This record gives sequence, structure tokens and C-alpha cells, in this order.
Amino acid sequence: MRIVSISNNKGGVGKTTSTVNIAAGLELLNKKVLVIDIDHQAQTTYHFGFNPNNIKLSVYDVLKGDVGFEDVIIKRNNIDLVPANPDLKGLEFLPIPAKEFLLKDAFERAEGYDFILIDCPPSLGVLTLNALTFCREIFVPLQVQFLPFHGMYNLFEGVQMVKKRLNKYLDITGIIGTMFNSKKSISNEVIAETKKRLPGKLFDTLIRDNVSLQEAPSWGKTIFEYKPDSSGADDYMNLTKEILERTK
Repeated sequence: MRIVSISNNKGGVGKTTSTVNIAAGLELLNKKVLVIDIDHQAQTTYHFGFNPNNIKLSVYDVLKGDVGFEDVIIKRNNIDLVPANPDLKGLEFLPIPAKEFLLKDAFERAEGYDFILIDCPPSLGVLTLNALTFCREIFVPLQVQFLPFHGMYNLFEGVQMVKKRLNKYLDITGIIGTMFNSKKSISNEVIAETKKRLPGKLFDTLIRDNVSLQEAPSWGKTIFEYKPDSSGADDYMNLTKEILERTK
């Protein structure tokens, strides 16, 4: 079982889009997937077609220890979703010691999955620290522009801290280039610089800028359900196959 956090300190880089569509790609390739939405904005929950405001039990209740994770799972075909709702932001204020280990403790009994994918908030707060303490791998979606590229190094510094103090097995195993446009020089420059500075980390598959990827969440659908013949669907399927070929 591979436990992967999909994380970036910057929002709007394709983190939730990647979480949802990698999970959907894995499902199409007959893999059993558990998706954990640990962002209080609950974008992954929305993207899968569920309104977080209508969800009574969420990952927050699991982390508090009120229920087991099996009690909050929403079945979506062959994907199990542990949803989030706005209550999750309250975790920060709970008087619980060693809060960084709540996710690991709650899900250490999870069995029968090929992948656990965790969608993290765009910050290195207590929720992201929970994900990084639990997982073995991190995929970093990188919008191929100048500022997101330089901001990515803030995450790297945080990862080294977590690896030293909380989770020695943690590693960044893949960078996902998103919103790529081959006609823009900045896209090509950022890709070239990433390959130069971080050899072997960037996935060969680049997620092209595609309007269908932006539209699919409003319908509560994955890209494979919304526009299976789009470049977005092609790119995420190719990325998923590459993920399966690349092991930690």
C-alpha cells in the first residue's frame, strides 16, 4: 500500500484536481483507493460531488477519536472517500497532545487499499503535518510559472524538518507539472529548471492547461466522467500509469 500526500504550500496549483483525477485514474486501472480530504476548505469533497455543509461526520470526527474512519467513508464506485467539512479548522484549537500523530493513529488499521491519497491544505499547519507524519510519499503539484516554482522550496524545507523529527520515511517522490502550455516560454523554462535542480523528481507527464479540468468540479465529476476524450483525461491517465511504474 502506497500512502501519498498531495501537497503544496501555495493554493491554485492543481492540488485537488490532481488528487481527484489520480484517484479516478487508479480506479480505472482496477486499483482500490482511499482518499482522505484533510483540507478544511473541503475542495476534494466538493469535487467528488458532495456538499461538505451537508456532511454530518467527517475526518474531523475521526481525528477527534469520536468515530472510526470506516464510519465516515463515502463510497464512490471503487473509491472510498473520507470527506472534510468546515469543522476541520477546529482541530487547531483542540487541547490534545501530539496532534501531529492523530491521522496516523486513526488510519494505521486501514487495509486492503493499493493507495491512500491525502489532499492537504495549502500551508504547513497542523493538518498538513498530520498528513506528512502519516504518509511515505509526497507528490507536489507545480503550476509551471515563476512564483510557484520558487515557493515550492518552502515546502521542501518543511519536509526536511518533518523527516528529521516526525517521519524518517518521508520523501518527495514526484513533482507534477500542471497548467502547462508549450507555447509559453515561462512554462518551458520552469520545466527545464526543475529538471536541472531536481533531477529525477519531475514526472514526464505534464498536465496541460485544459478548460475541462476547470469545469469538471462544478459538476462533481472527475475528468474521466466529465470529458473522457479531453487532453486533461489523457494527461491524468498517462500520469497515473507513470505513478504505477515509479515506486518509492
